Amino acid sequence: MRSAHSGPPSTQPVTAEGMTVRATFYSLTLACLLIQGLPQVARAALGGSADSVEADRVSMKGLTRPAPTGTLQKQELQLPTGTVVTEYTNANGVVYAVTWQGRLMPNLRQVLGSYFAAYQSAAQTPVMRHRLVRVNTPDLVVESSGKMRAFSGRAWVPALLPSGVTPAEIQ
Repeated sequence: MRSAHSGPPSTQPVTAEGMTVRATFYSLTLACLLIQGLPQVARAALGGSADSVEADRVSMKGLTRPAPTGTLQKQELQLPTGTVVTEYTNANGVVYAVTWQGRLMPNLRQVLGSYFAAYQSAAQTPVMRHRLVRVNTPDLVVESSGKMRAFSGRAWVPALLPSGVTPAEIQ
């Protein structure tokens, strides 16, 4: 037996108010997804605390590697790409230097933390020699070199260097 109603199922007309609510919901959902995808502020980067190195490891999806102990306190992180990031901490637990070495560059925004903006600004006019780029300001020194699949670099804050530690010791 056929229904008295033949045709497409009836739908409620969509009102302008319903569309506004739906559009607002979609906009908020999209904004939340975009915010989650943005780079997060570094937590255990240059100038950060030693206690937050674990947060850095999680953020960079790295593994902690034992670091040879000597006169310098340091923590090594092995990233999934194979790159090794080493964070040097002073007696107060502040990260005063970082180094990196591997096939790919690490996320410098993460590694340099709050000093990234100073790096970006100074990198507009870096000193370049062959494959070495050096940024040297009173607040930050960054040396980075490399070619495809072989990158290395180091960065330090001169004011945070412990007494008796020279930049030559940051390898």
